[in-house]
Amino acid sequence: MFEIVSILLKWLKPIGIVTVLAALISAGFSLTMPNYYESVVVFYPANPSLLDQSIFKKGGLEKPTFMFGTKVDLDRILSLGKSSELVGYAIAKYKLFEHYGVNPESQNADFKVGKKFKSNYKIQKNPEGAIELHMMDKEPQKAADWANDMAFHIDEMNRAIIFGKKEDQIAILSAEVENKQAQIISFTDSLNQMSRTKPDDTISINIVRSFLLTAVEDLKITQSKRDQNKAVINQDVETIYYFERAVPAKRKAKPARSLIVLGSTLFTLFMMSLVAVFLEKYKEYQEV
Repeated sequence: MFEIVSILLKWLKPIGIVTVLAALISAGFSLTMPNYYESVVVFYPANPSLLDQSIFKKGGLEKPTFMFGTKVDLDRILSLGKSSELVGYAIAKYKLFEHYGVNPESQNADFKVGKKFKSNYKIQKNPEGAIELHMMDKEPQKAADWANDMAFHIDEMNRAIIFGKKEDQIAILSAEVENKQAQIISFTDSLNQMSRTKPDDTISINIVRSFLLTAVEDLKITQSKRDQNKAVINQDVETIYYFERAVPAKRKAKPARSLIVLGSTLFTLFMMSLVAVFLEKYKEYQEV
């Protein structure tokens, strides 16, 4: 231990000079790095059941429906937020080739601009279970505007998925409505015919009449579900709840210039100390 200290004291001047130079160079380099400002949107997925009016049965609400979605809804939002579709949307909408100075005709241009975008963009679940969307840029207003716009686009993508399922339900319910209408026509014709030809067969007439009434009731329920789903997809509703919208940041998020200088200085000091010990030991070995 004392031997190492004595070696370092012997090399104190060159170690100090190189370390100071490294600190000055890293400080100068860090000053050339542009400031980046970060804006954050915090939101939570809505429960899709709140949009589904078909949860209301004839007897009222069947079970309680919560405002926020489940883990499945949260995972779907995170997947959409990390999707290539969102990256492509951002590249086209914000003209990122021009913004990041990437030549669109260059080799791997899409990869380069996508990598640059992802280095400034992040979406994750926070400890409270909400989703945070982070966006950084040299211009604080753009970072805030883009963060809000991407959250809005994620909402649009999520709404398309949910409403796409409802459109499938509408198609199924519409087919069921046509089937019920055909049944009603058939039961009505049968009832009219039996009333004319077999007026005394009250048992058969009552059976057919009960079938007719059941079909009419089923038709009303099916039409109601179909119309409710149509009403839902025709509404301009949000599928996420905003806890916090992005605003322009007042302070930079990066670079951390003090950490850059400190890290560079400590690394240089360590490496120079290592070199000094190695050279002294190597000199001793040569003299043996």
